[in-house]
Amino acid sequence: MSRIPSKEELLRGSENIYCQIGQHLLPNRPTSTAKSTDLAVDVDVTVVTVCFNPLKSGRKELFLKNLDSVQAQENVRLEHLIIDGNSSDGTFEWLKTYNAKRHDIRILSKPDSGIYDAMNRGIALARGRYVIFLNSDDYFHNPFGMALSLERVEEMQCDFTFAPICFSDPSVRRNPQLAPQKRIHRFLISWCFSHQSMLTSRSFLMKIDGFDTSYRSAADYDLLLRMVVAGAKGCFVPHAFSTFTLGGFSALQENKKLIEDECIRCLQAFFHNLYALNMDHDDAEYIFRHRVFPLKYLNIYKHLQKYIRKHFIGIPESPAARLSQWFNYIKYYLKCLRSNA
Repeated sequence: MSRIPSKEELLRGSENIYCQIGQHLLPNRPTSTAKSTDLAVDVDVTVVTVCFNPLKSGRKELFLKNLDSVQAQENVRLEHLIIDGNSSDGTFEWLKTYNAKRHDIRILSKPDSGIYDAMNRGIALARGRYVIFLNSDDYFHNPFGMALSLERVEEMQCDFTFAPICFSDPSVRRNPQLAPQKRIHRFLISWCFSHQSMLTSRSFLMKIDGFDTSYRSAADYDLLLRMVVAGAKGCFVPHAFSTFTLGGFSALQENKKLIEDECIRCLQAFFHNLYALNMDHDDAEYIFRHRVFPLKYLNIYKHLQKYIRKHFIGIPESPAARLSQWFNYIKYYLKCLRSNA
């Protein structure tokens, strides 16, 4: 059974759907608010935002910042697709009062089975050639972020982009997502890409059937690993344009064990799918916890680095950048050799 639902099923029941056409329009676009779900216009990018009771949880101002930051995007044809899980705090009604100053807004409000089910609904309904997932309390701080990413992904003919992100907490200094291009050699085990900075081909997301809803917290990590297995090519965008607000499910201490267990499952599935390797739980746990491959998997590590360098492109090629990259590879390689696992 497909994890991505059919568009027809989602659009059944017009009382749960609202569409507003942006006021800064392409030629020959209507100017009135629309109830139709089929707005005939080419869309480059669909920004998908998933929410559930954001007003009740005190995130109204952050959500408003999210909406404004999408509307502020320049030099790109996009739509903002909001998937609401049938909020009971008046979110749907509040969203309908928002004024779309530039880009189309479409809202679907129906019960769902969780955040990844809602994100799959976003993939199903997206009209854009590319999709980016922006949580309701995150926002774009660069109005040219989408245009720069779109230009990059089409120039490099890739399946997705990745970029540094900023954190709402300025005390965050050391995090792989701050400079993912410097940690490509260990991206598998450091979760260094953020979906708030990834512009991804919708057709590729459809091809791999979206997010695996059996995961509660690590489906975006699993999605990235499955994209790599499926041969996706990623290109680096040297511009931070998204701000990530710390908190939520992953920040709660009681969820740490669940998150770790799911990430270990993701790694096991990845090595099985790419190398037909049935890595046991203890080895996968060692890799995830220590951020290093055990010595017995050193050949796998070396092969994986070649695979990564082939599939992740557009990283700066200055002499200093190359030297830094190879230094990191050597340092990590020596760390693998010292492993006693």
